[in-house]
Amino acid sequence: MKTIPKLLVHGALVFLILSRGPAQTHNAPPQPRGRLVDVGGYRVHVYCAGDGSPTVLITGAGYSFDWGLVQPEVAKFTRVCAYDHSGIAWSDPGPTDTCSLRVREIHSAMRNAQIPGPYVLVGHSLDALVSRLYTSKYSDDVAGMVIVDHALQFSGPHLIPASPRVSRPPNPSETIGTPNVEPLPAALPVPVAPRAVADLSFQKLSPRHYQLHLWANSLPGYSRVMDRNRAMVSECASEVEAESRNQTSPLKDKPLIVLSTSARYSLHSTFLSLSLNSKLVVAENSGHAIMIDRPDVVVDAIREVVEAAQNYSKLKN
Repeated sequence: MKTIPKLLVHGALVFLILSRGPAQTHNAPPQPRGRLVDVGGYRVHVYCAGDGSPTVLITGAGYSFDWGLVQPEVAKFTRVCAYDHSGIAWSDPGPTDTCSLRVREIHSAMRNAQIPGPYVLVGHSLDALVSRLYTSKYSDDVAGMVIVDHALQFSGPHLIPASPRVSRPPNPSETIGTPNVEPLPAALPVPVAPRAVADLSFQKLSPRHYQLHLWANSLPGYSRVMDRNRAMVSECASEVEAESRNQTSPLKDKPLIVLSTSARYSLHSTFLSLSLNSKLVVAENSGHAIMIDRPDVVVDAIREVVEAAQNYSKLKN
């Protein structure tokens, strides 16, 4: 009888472990990748890597490990921290989720973990609103911002459509310049992919990070968290509008890069007025989760904002 090489056996075991469905994963929860930090009677998970200043602070959305294609690359040039809000992944349950709650959690976690600002905030979708609300409350703690496919269900009177500086490959069928920007509709729905479709996209993560994604999706309360996220968009927009009503450009001249998909860059150009030092970059061949589909675009944007913040300089054309 032939002897099966040990390496082959080991590889088969790893495959079986990684291919187990999410139903089995929460029987033995994985160890936290970072620290559980007290934020006032409960703890949230914060994972930091790299060294340097300003610290890049990923406010979401999604799980901390959903940024597994971005965070290691950013850690090569500065410190970068990703956060899991209360009630998901390793973080403890907390009060009813709101954007103000997430801002308080982030602010408390950074203070209690002794991770000083200023920060370059990176917010995806709903959590772009969290980043903006954080800026309105703690402007001195913010060095810059990267918005990743902002949730579109908000048009505030303080947001003036700007002439965007658009970075995208040329398309012979259209002229790139100042888009015909119309006011955002009051309730443009945020695209929410079916869970199965979203999981197919997240397979681009490393096997380990994808397994963590499946584990977190399998936890009790996942559906409630997703339902709450959808309900929060208009609530968060109202919070941001109320907090920044008298702030024409909340970021002033701090660097801001707005990342958009091809289909929505005209709408996203509206957010350029949040800073006097801003530009729009289109992530071609990407869906809503740009940090999964085009992590290179996200990393480049973060690097450019970090460098502009360090040098107090204008963003590149």
